[in-house]
Amino acid sequence: MARIVVCGYMIRHPLAGNLLAYFHYLLGLHRLGHEVLYLEESGWSGSCYNPINRSYSDDPSVGFDAVKTLINTYGVNATVCYLNRDTGTVYGADWQELERMLKTADLLLNIGGVCWLPEFLLCKRRILIDMDPFFTQIGQFAAEGRNEYQAYFSYGANIGQPNCGIPSDGIKWVPTVPPVVPDIWQSQVLTPEHSGQERADAPFTTIANWSAYGGIVYQGERYGQKDEEFMRLLELPNYCTQKLELALSGKDTEIAEITKSLQTAGWLVRDARVLSAKLSTYSTYITGSRGEFSVAKQAYVKTRSGWFSDRTVCYLAAGRPVILQDTGFSDWLPTGHGVLAFSSLEEAVDCIERVNADYPAQSLAAREIAEQTFCYKVVLPRLLETVLTTNRFHLSPS
Repeated sequence: MARIVVCGYMIRHPLAGNLLAYFHYLLGLHRLGHEVLYLEESGWSGSCYNPINRSYSDDPSVGFDAVKTLINTYGVNATVCYLNRDTGTVYGADWQELERMLKTADLLLNIGGVCWLPEFLLCKRRILIDMDPFFTQIGQFAAEGRNEYQAYFSYGANIGQPNCGIPSDGIKWVPTVPPVVPDIWQSQVLTPEHSGQERADAPFTTIANWSAYGGIVYQGERYGQKDEEFMRLLELPNYCTQKLELALSGKDTEIAEITKSLQTAGWLVRDARVLSAKLSTYSTYITGSRGEFSVAKQAYVKTRSGWFSDRTVCYLAAGRPVILQDTGFSDWLPTGHGVLAFSSLEEAVDCIERVNADYPAQSLAAREIAEQTFCYKVVLPRLLETVLTTNRFHLSPS
């Protein structure tokens, strides 16, 4: 078994969905028998978000406590460290211990690329996992230390394929998918014979940041966020009887304005920040849904990235079928049962009707996809085998 340093963005942004995106790696690696260290650095001044009072500061205590509580709840034997790169203050260890852990680690797994320290070079094997395809490749994320990894993975599973518009930046991006630990959702899974009836009145939902960090113009082309894709489907509730609900976060004035338009068009709207402040509230929202209905960032769709969501795998693990705007994931993932893909309003309506026509079977298929494609037992060994047991990526220190 390996000693693995995992770097992420949990302490600075301890909202439930974000915590789970990284925690499934920690829990999965622990379940596989690996020794895990979680390491995060401040990145920039005032980067620590407090979801209770919705403020930013340099104090990591709220996020640090949230991560510690999470790993203790699930019995993960992991050291948690946080470094303020401006002051040099280390939480959870001291400098000497931190350097020793990096020197003796078999692998550093940088998820998302929102952390970078020169001391990472002490670790003999380093890999980057891109969670935000296109935006990462053009340098908006993971630019610092970009050339200091021996292997590169991406949720943009189609990068390098002829129909994918994401530049490779001269790097071989190996496709991967977000892992999930299905059994932590299992107590919420309904039996197939009852699921259709018990979820009949529940809405299809999703949890989304409306416009995130905004669109970008790259080589004369605009690449946007989810807001632009949701607006293309604004009138969807008029074409179906299924309840559709969006849990949204974003700038207060922006959300207040768009909420009026969405509600007028027939959408139900919730405050995602309330749902995401606690893991229990977040998970209850997902498991209380009939399924997920969501679009993707416009950049993911436009480039046919093949991206698949770390939030969606939680719906699947809970036995909730998902109806998703196709980012090109239909190129590598069979669709129609458990996962349904659409590219237009008409296709979205058809997908909703197909799920409702045989909900128990769609629910069972969702759970099977979670187990067969996204389970940590499938995703993580494949990733680690590629890196730890081959010389494919020239695994020598820089």
